Amino acid sequence: MYDTIAYQVLFAILLNIVILPILYLIYDFLFDIKGYPALLNTDIASFLFSLRGIIAVLLFAFVAIAIYCIEQFGLLYITASYQTGERMTAVSALRQSAKQLPVELAVVVRKAVYYVAVLAIFLAFAVINLIFRDSGFFIPLIIILALLCIFSLYSLYIRWIFVDYFVVLEGKKVSDAFAYKLNRKLFLELVVTVLAWFLLIWLCSTVIIIVFSALSWLLLYVFVDNPVLLAPVFSVLVALFSLIFIILSLVLMSLTSNLFTELYYQNKERERTGSDIIVPEPKELCSLSTPEVHKKQIHAALGICLVGIAIATFFLIPVVQEDIDSIDKTVYVTAHRGSSARAPQNTISAFEAAIEDKADYAELDVQETKDGVVVVVHDYNLLQVGGVDANIWDLNYSELQQIDVGSSFSPEFAGEKVPTLDEVIDVTKGKIKLNIELKINGHEKHLVEKTVQIVEERGIKDECVLSSLEYNALQEVRALNPDLPIGMIITYVIGDYAELDVEFYSVEPNLVLTKKFMRDAHDDNKEVHIWTLSPKADVSGYVDLGVDNIINDDPVMIRELLNEKQNRSEIEKLTTKFFTFVE
Repeated sequence: MYDTIAYQVLFAILLNIVILPILYLIYDFLFDIKGYPALLNTDIASFLFSLRGIIAVLLFAFVAIAIYCIEQFGLLYITASYQTGERMTAVSALRQSAKQLPVELAVVVRKAVYYVAVLAIFLAFAVINLIFRDSGFFIPLIIILALLCIFSLYSLYIRWIFVDYFVVLEGKKVSDAFAYKLNRKLFLELVVTVLAWFLLIWLCSTVIIIVFSALSWLLLYVFVDNPVLLAPVFSVLVALFSLIFIILSLVLMSLTSNLFTELYYQNKERERTGSDIIVPEPKELCSLSTPEVHKKQIHAALGICLVGIAIATFFLIPVVQEDIDSIDKTVYVTAHRGSSARAPQNTISAFEAAIEDKADYAELDVQETKDGVVVVVHDYNLLQVGGVDANIWDLNYSELQQIDVGSSFSPEFAGEKVPTLDEVIDVTKGKIKLNIELKINGHEKHLVEKTVQIVEERGIKDECVLSSLEYNALQEVRALNPDLPIGMIITYVIGDYAELDVEFYSVEPNLVLTKKFMRDAHDDNKEVHIWTLSPKADVSGYVDLGVDNIINDDPVMIRELLNEKQNRSEIEKLTTKFFTFVE
């Protein structure tokens, strides 16, 4: 196992020092379009369907598959050398894997195509079922389809378990290797053996994580009231967890490769003698002809681990201390289009409700009418909110005032009109801050300029922020008034978002928000706002990540959830922060 672990470490070093930096250079070149530092929202789709986008997707897919091939086949060569008694070093395995890359790619790509085809078939059936989702059989059918899909993929996985070995060790043609058929008894034995192995891996990993988590909780509990030692202890635990995770991954990948290679050679023996396959016992696995590990190597490995923990702890302490200090930080609440859970969105009633609900901000959308009036409305077309099939840019303000946008929500709000930005400011100034979203529909003439002018003339520069899905609109705001805080609304992003010249990000959390995204944003002194969250678990998890502002239709519910989290014990807050940190 020593050589397989050494190979994985060598490959990881090569990957991070050589391969990934080169990829980043290619990445920067391919994604540098429109002069943007990152591809955002709808720009991603247009890019992916362009010639440059197709080239980028194919290139990165090829590189990803090649990386997978070199790592996995390198382990195969080493474990196979144990069986033949001709030890292959990590460097030799890397060289051999790179040399055989074309045939390795042919094998992996063919497998991938089959797997994707199976997934596509079952997804097609799932989509058909979605059409008839009102049927009482919908949920059972989806469950059955999911189970059949998993079974089909696993069956293919077992059927092709020796394909890699046939191609690179025996020199068989790829087509011949895939045509090889396992007899029924062998197939079933492999199904059970491999499944049992993966369950054992899951069980061992779970036990290790539970034990470490319990010990971590105990140590944090001991030092929770010690401000001097808490951050160092927290940092050591994070470093230890990372080290355990790395070691566990290296060992399990090595053992898995050893097991599959042993099964392959036993299958060869079965074919030679005509006997049944013998699944290796645990003691046999331990006694495979792997190279002897000397005490010096063990001491060297332990020394490296200790030095690694010490270095990691040193660099982690300031980061951890910042996280600990932020446990009780204020998370602001924004009423999405006003308190739109209990009043028609983007109406005066909704903004008055947001004030009553004690929201910190009210989010609203602005567009421009045909005669250039800045009004507060989200939809481009008024059919949904007003029952009139008319676009905002086709109506003068006087015509817009004839439309009732309250009755569609409730008869209680009959007669509610689309307000102007000035009218909203009349109601909210000094009572609640505003998050003004610039809705760019392609028909506006001076929306950005007029919005900035209104903000300046009404004296609310310190009571509002401006946001948009369109980066160009935000840059126009920046040019008109550099002191106005601006935020980029992000539903999807590819590229260096850190280069966006904004004060905050307003993100769709399920698709964009990660621990890295949050850390990068806060390192750049940018806030992270999340929007349209309702489930309690989601809100709780993202608060633990460190979000600064939650935009929701129901600010009262969000405030109650935040108060619940705030009322937790100190050790509960600390352990939650720890597990969020190490995820």
